[in-house]
Amino acid sequence: MGGARSGTVGVSLSALPAWQARLAAVGGCTLPGVLMRLGGVHPAPMVGLFVFGGSVVSAAFMLAWAAEAAEVDVSPGLAVAGVALVAVLPEYVIEIYFAFTAQVQYVTASLTGATRLLLSCAVGMPAIASLLLARRGGRRLQVVNLRPERRVDLAIIATASLYAPVIVLRGHLYWTDALVLIGLYVLYLRRVATGSPDPPHLTGVAAALGKLSKRSRRRWVLGIMASSALIILVTAEPFADAVLGTGTMIGISPYVLVQWLVPLATESPELVVASVLVTHNRAAQGVAVLLSSAVSQWTLALGTLPIAYATGAGSGPLTLLGREQVEVMLTMGQALLAVAVMVTLRLRRGDALVMLTLFAFQVALPSPAIRVGLTLVYLVIAVDILASERWAIPTLRRSLRPPANARQ
Repeated sequence: MGGARSGTVGVSLSALPAWQARLAAVGGCTLPGVLMRLGGVHPAPMVGLFVFGGSVVSAAFMLAWAAEAAEVDVSPGLAVAGVALVAVLPEYVIEIYFAFTAQVQYVTASLTGATRLLLSCAVGMPAIASLLLARRGGRRLQVVNLRPERRVDLAIIATASLYAPVIVLRGHLYWTDALVLIGLYVLYLRRVATGSPDPPHLTGVAAALGKLSKRSRRRWVLGIMASSALIILVTAEPFADAVLGTGTMIGISPYVLVQWLVPLATESPELVVASVLVTHNRAAQGVAVLLSSAVSQWTLALGTLPIAYATGAGSGPLTLLGREQVEVMLTMGQALLAVAVMVTLRLRRGDALVMLTLFAFQVALPSPAIRVGLTLVYLVIAVDILASERWAIPTLRRSLRPPANARQ
């Protein structure tokens, strides 16, 4: 093509604006997994874990950037919920895959792990914020004051948690559970649509996208979302299989890997977004993002599992094995504790340390017997806090009602 037109990929990237070069570099990290999947290559489990996992995580970051930039054009009330829903897509696809293929022993593993990870980081925000701010020379954070709109998140989480024992006692997920849980998510969207959350705080690639003209921004956002979602759909299945194969190969319970490794990889963009918000003294908005993601997992994702199971390889209700029943109850206990410590909209560092400590125990000690004990600990602490702060409980119930002007 001629010397003036020749050059390496590095030279081509350097000629792009910084945000486009970064986007192209992250997009390039998705190619090995996509090419392997489309080419029918079946690598060793450990190799597949890094190759397909790299594709999923890279696509997840691209999705998060596009979703954040979309906040500029999305109606304010749905901004946080929309970002959270898009951000949990990688995790959501993997959960649906296990249900669709009737791998009932893993069907709730990543869902319960992701929900507890999100709730632990949300409640642990004051402690996490103190650590991050102290390292940057800032003052330690003692309390995070949440906006009144967060009562809707807490009310939905509490309602879904109080419904969870019904599923556990019955021993299976049925279409009626799908109606209840998906209905709760629809109610959540209706309530947050009337709120007025914090304005978006964009950084990095998302900030550059937000500065584009409206027409250009929409083209970029839609293009990034579509390509990222396609990449996730292509690579999520081999990534999940690689996780299971790696666990079998190295002697670690595949269930444990699915429960913690998959959520840690797929939820990493949200955790990064929350961390960035903390470093910019917006810890409350970081809590909001994590809480909204937890709502999506605990209602929409859980409610969709029996539908995916019935339309896939399964028939009848989706049976929960004994271990999965314990995991659902543990998630319920942790969710109720999260609601209890945030019911007054004042999240204290002491509560954050308690939540993070209990979370560390459940990760380090996966024994079902210990999980039953931790469930009781969560419930006892939650009931004690709610009893002392019972004056704040009615406000949660009222947050689910339509505003007065909407009823007129």
